[in-house]
This record gives sequence, structure tokens and C-alpha cells, in this order.
Amino acid sequence: MTGLLLLASCGGKEPAYKGKPALQLTVLEVSHTTATVKVESIFADKVYALCSMDATAPSPGELIAQGQAISGDRIVFEGLSPGSRHYAYAVGVRDGDISNVMSAEFSTSVQAGDLYAWEKGRDGAPSFADITLCTGGGIPNSNAWFSIPEDWSSNRFGPHVSFVDDDGEHWLFEAFLAITGIDMEGRNLGINPNGRTSAGKESWEALASYWLDKGGAFDQLDKAISDVAARIGNPPFKRHVVMVMPDPIMLERFTDKSSSTTYWGALDGNLLDFSRIDDQIKALEWYIELVRSKFNVLAPKNLQLSGFYILSEELVANPDGYNYKYKRWDRILPPVGEYLNSRNEGLYWIPYLGADGTDMWQDLGIDVAWLQPNYYWDYNGVKPILKAFDAMKEYGMGMELEFEYSMVEEVMKTPGIMGPDGAGNYVFTLKDVPSLRSRFREYMDGYKTAGLYGKKPIALYSGSNAMYQLAKSKEKDDIAMYLELCRFITENPLRE
Repeated sequence: MTGLLLLASCGGKEPAYKGKPALQLTVLEVSHTTATVKVESIFADKVYALCSMDATAPSPGELIAQGQAISGDRIVFEGLSPGSRHYAYAVGVRDGDISNVMSAEFSTSVQAGDLYAWEKGRDGAPSFADITLCTGGGIPNSNAWFSIPEDWSSNRFGPHVSFVDDDGEHWLFEAFLAITGIDMEGRNLGINPNGRTSAGKESWEALASYWLDKGGAFDQLDKAISDVAARIGNPPFKRHVVMVMPDPIMLERFTDKSSSTTYWGALDGNLLDFSRIDDQIKALEWYIELVRSKFNVLAPKNLQLSGFYILSEELVANPDGYNYKYKRWDRILPPVGEYLNSRNEGLYWIPYLGADGTDMWQDLGIDVAWLQPNYYWDYNGVKPILKAFDAMKEYGMGMELEFEYSMVEEVMKTPGIMGPDGAGNYVFTLKDVPSLRSRFREYMDGYKTAGLYGKKPIALYSGSNAMYQLAKSKEKDDIAMYLELCRFITENPLRE
């Protein structure tokens, strides 16, 4: 709750009392630490108001007990947190009758120097040696062979946080990436030609809540780290978390170029039009501030918010590029990157081999990029891994290690189960586990041979839950593979 300063009464003749009190709140002016809200009331002797960063409205009784009585038609809330979502709440009272709780939502702006505590000790975008991708916050993806767990628990995070070998327990990943491409209702959070509807403002809010609300995924990650710290002591620094950033998709249905560009929603009472680059940037900045504010409220003990991840795996930034007029990343991303860097937050990206934008990612304002070789699924030999290493060296990128459940022997022993290749054809069976492990080792060995190990960071994609499945397997070869991966991550000279 924040304090409030009350200004002059509106005066005038009080209307005749004819019924239950009623209120209306209108946000008049917002700065980075203050907000002025107009209160219009009828049939109310007293109005009680307060400001909160909690989206859940207090009850009338709580408002009367915790709020401050006002008699004027203006409320000025002061001392607000910069760059944060706030909610003004008010209730009117007369002769025992109480109005409904009314609210007004607004966001304070951020000025240069308005940094949160975890950002103040940094100089620009944070760096880390390794990051693990964690899928969540979207519709559970199930098929005939496997299903993705809907929620992250501290137990599910465990194999990403630490590992145990003959020498004891050790910290594992330095950073964790929250990622999903489809929301809980099956709408696209990223540009995708799958024919689905594009996600709007409510979906973006729900995504942030999934990861950042109390009891949510990052809260569970914080608990997992605390559990390990109770056994082996605190990690050497707070673990980094990177939040997925939805694409501001121009069209309500990207495959229908005649579909609406005003589907997303409104900010400050104005409907955004994603045919306008300024409105796309406004939506991204709003989302960035929503995430920063929620992270500040969550206040995890062991985590620091370190930046945002670009969901699109290709960035069409050349006017001659395919569908450029519907993407225009060269005009959207640079100002967003500057916006993030002014808050000591980073912008991160993981394209596939050959994706548009790979040769100009730094020009787009991106701070760190990794490359997906996609070699693990290359059933037909069209993506040689040496080509990927050459591209990493040419463009100054790190590597994404890649595997999924098809490398886990215990999982692949399930009767009838098969794993997909790069085209989505289910071709891998139990007999392919040794060859898939061999491919995975080619990532690790090749990164060293290419001279990139210890120089560029590493990202790990392990499907939806394969890291957990590998670590918890009862098959000794699965455990050996898990430990081999863990040592590759933790022995990386870049950590020094």
C-alpha cells in the first residue's frame, strides 16, 4: 500500500440523498512517482481511498479500515514506485450504506536513474556463462507420446538448479529463461504461420502472472534455490532470470493479411493499432514495466531479473525480406533495446541456423545471442553441425545445446513411444537413443574444437521436461549422460 496526499474539496451544494452511494474514478495525470485521480461521487458523506500495486481489490471493510477518508474531488498519490502498475481503490459511505469498491488502473513512468534495487548494482546488460530454457505459461502441449507438465514446481526445477555426483552437490545453471509461444487459450504469443489468433493484452498479463505472481514459476524457482542453499550454502550470486517477451504481432491472425491491427487492447484509454510501429513499441514497453513491477513485488531472495527474450526465431529486418512490411524488426527492436539498457536489463535471442537477422543481431540492439544448430533432430543430414559452428564464429554467437525426451532411455522404453525429427515426423525409437546421445556429444566436443568453449555462453534446450526426466531416470546410462552434461556446463572456463 502507498500513502496518499489529499487536496482541496470540490465544494458546492450536496445533492439530496436518494439512495446507495456511488463513485467513479478517473486518472487525470501520472508521473514517475505520483498520480492524480478524480473522484466523482453521489450520496456519499465520506469516501475512503488508497493506492496499491495489488490487482486484487480490497473489500469495502478493508478499504474503510486501511484507507484515508477524503472529502474532495481529487486524490494525489505520492511516493509511488517508478515504472510500475498501480491501482487506485475507493469506496463511498453514507448512513451505513456502502458503495461498490471502484478502481482505476495506471502505470507510473520511468525516468533516467529510476532503477530497481537489483538493477542499481549493474552496468548495462548482465552477462552469464549459461542459461537453461524453461517452457511454461501456455497451453499444455500433449500428443500420443508425451505431455508437458502444466506448472513448474520447485522439485521440477531441481535438476536445473543443482546436481549431485561423487564429490557432493554443486550449483548448476547461472540463468533461467522463461519461454512459451502459445498462451493458455491457444493463441500465438509469437509470429507464427499456424493460423492461430494472435494473443492480446490480457494474454500478455496472464503470461507475466504465471511466472511472477506469488506461488508462480519464479517463486518456485526461488524456493528450489533456497532448498539447495540450506544444504550447501548460498550460490555465489543471485541467479539470473530472463523473461520471454511476446511479439507485437501486427495482425490478429498473421496468416490473414486483412485481419485487424487493433485487436491487442488499450493503454491509458487509447486503443493501440499495431500497424503503427509506435504502438507496437508502446505495448512492449508496457509489458517490460509490468514484468519489472511484478518482479519487484515478488522480491525473490535468490533471483535477479536480467532481461527479456525475443520470441521470434527469425527477425526480418531488411525491406527486401519476406513479409517485411508485417514484421519490421529493424524499426521495433533498436528502441526497445535502448529502453532496456537504460534500465540495466538485457535483450536476448536464439535464432535457428540460417534465420533472417542472424548476421545483424547486434545492429538490432540485442545484447547476447545463441544459435540453434538443430542438428539433434537432423534425420536427413541437411543441417551439418560444423556449419553451425562456422556461423557462431562468424557472427559472434553462443551455442544452444539441444535434446529432448527421445534421448532419455527410460522414457523411450515406454511401449509404442516415438520421438520427432526436425520436420515433426515421429521417427526416433529406443534403438536411436545411443545415436542421439552421440549427436549430443558432438555439440559439446565440437564447441571445444571450434574454440568457442570458454569464450561464448551456452544455452540449453531440453524440450519440455527432458532435463528432469534424464536426471530422475533409474537407468544408469541416463544418469551418466546427465552428469556429463552438468560437468560440461559447470567446467566451462567462461565461469571463471
